[in-house]
Amino acid sequence: MFNTLKYAKILEEVGFSREQAETSIKILVDIMEDRLATKDDLQRFMTKEQFLVFKDEFLEFKIATKHEFQEVRQLITQVESKLTIRMGTMLAASIAVLTALQKLI
Repeated sequence: MFNTLKYAKILEEVGFSREQAETSIKILVDIMEDRLATKDDLQRFMTKEQFLVFKDEFLEFKIATKHEFQEVRQLITQVESKLTIRMGTMLAASIAVLTALQKLI
């Protein structure tokens, strides 16, 4: 079930006005109600066996997606570390250059 109050609070925490949050939620709920099939919809239009196959495929997709997101997070963390090291190196080099310039002057 979609928790509209929780979603509104999240939107407001990141800077949405109350009106913007409510409008966003209304659009999302309209799309969900109009376009997305519910579990009951699927069960009505599929045999039990088809539904169970679909459910298994969906769970496999969900697990695969979770693993892919974990890999992306790891890559982002690695890039952050590399950038931090590079920035630190650049800062140290800049300080060394400034120190050398001060000695010359």
